[in-house]
Amino acid sequence: MKVVHKHTLNLIFVFLVAIAAAQTHSENNKAAITKTLNSAYFKTQRTIEVLLPKTYSEDKSYPVIYALDGYELFPITSSYSTFLMDYDVIPDCIIVGINHTNRNYETMPNYGNDVRVPVTKFLEGPAALKNHLLLEIVPMINKLYATSGFNTLIGHSNTATFVNEMISKKEANFNGFIAITPDLLKKQTDYLHSYLNDSQLRDTYYFVSSGLKDNIDRLDTGKMLDTVFKTTKNQKFKATHRIYNAGHLDLVPKSLNDALQFVFSDFKNYDDFDKRLLEDQFSLSAYLDHKSKLSKDIYGIKYTLKEEDFYYLLSIVLEKKDKNLLEQAFMAGEQNQFFSKEEIHSSKAQYYEEIELYEEALSSWKMQITEGYNENTFYYERPFTLLTTKLKRPEEAITFLEKSVIDYPEGALIFNYLIAQTVVEHNLNKERGINAITYCLNNYRENSKFSKATALEIAATLSERN
Repeated sequence: MKVVHKHTLNLIFVFLVAIAAAQTHSENNKAAITKTLNSAYFKTQRTIEVLLPKTYSEDKSYPVIYALDGYELFPITSSYSTFLMDYDVIPDCIIVGINHTNRNYETMPNYGNDVRVPVTKFLEGPAALKNHLLLEIVPMINKLYATSGFNTLIGHSNTATFVNEMISKKEANFNGFIAITPDLLKKQTDYLHSYLNDSQLRDTYYFVSSGLKDNIDRLDTGKMLDTVFKTTKNQKFKATHRIYNAGHLDLVPKSLNDALQFVFSDFKNYDDFDKRLLEDQFSLSAYLDHKSKLSKDIYGIKYTLKEEDFYYLLSIVLEKKDKNLLEQAFMAGEQNQFFSKEEIHSSKAQYYEEIELYEEALSSWKMQITEGYNENTFYYERPFTLLTTKLKRPEEAITFLEKSVIDYPEGALIFNYLIAQTVVEHNLNKERGINAITYCLNNYRENSKFSKATALEIAATLSERN
């Protein structure tokens, strides 16, 4: 008679959940591909399911997320990952679901019931699953698809315990580990601690979640692992334990989203940008090159600066009010074609204005007029306003608008009104003001800048002046 450990859940209940998940899978993951393979370790035919990114291409490389308990975890992992990929929170990944034929045999944790097998070793079934995964499934996926070499393994309950034990298996070619409510003995967590401190690891990410409403032994396991995480000296090992107000099952949807983001937390990670800007001779191009190298070294993928991320970095640069940093940001924006070709100079002008570089802004506004899209009075009013309000050069502003009447005759009505208004406000040459307001009255049409009554008031003010 087999001894059942007190931590083992009701398998019938888990099986029913798996069936429900399978039904959800059939409805929501029609794009998944089912693959079969003959396993030398289980001596039977096995199935896995594969979901490729929407824009999958053999010319790119993709991290792979392997979900144990495929009937349960593949549908939700596919759904969560797809949304995170669509919103560029994680890179495009291949999702693989691993289906079990005898879950109890394949995933039974080693609680020391068999004195012949040390608790730091797998029992027969999990040992076969390990070999099936590492020697059959992973090579198959690598052969069929363009993989990057960064693999993540996800498990829940018994398979979460399996995930934890895989970390200390030197032959396991995984970088990411997600264990949703694992159940371990203290001797097993102690072994993990010593392994981490004594081993050379690649960049490794480990996320553990526990539920306040779950079995107390599982919550205690999470707390023991948390102690391991906080005391390990291995700089390549990044791990976190999070506790949720959840039971055994709802812990999966409540924690999986966080888990996936944690594993890919160095993807597009700009958290250090603000601090790095304070360095002497900071180079934005070097910073972005480093991020590119980091993505390649860790995730095996090509880094591409996205427009949304560029404007986030630009917002931080603007806070520094540093011309050199802003010029570097402009260069990155131009290289990646984030600025509209027609609006590049006006865009720069407005950013210059934001950090109070008014001469540079004026120069860019003028370049927009001569080289870019300029068929709107807006492009003339902005430099005019700079000259009158910020640079305090109203005469130059009037001269600018007088030339603009020639360059853009469609704006003559507005330009002449602004000229007359400026003459009055700054007590400048009366004749220039009278000529301008006379034009406005003779050619008046309804507009958003002034009324005929306002123009008449300016004309009266000018006529009364000596």
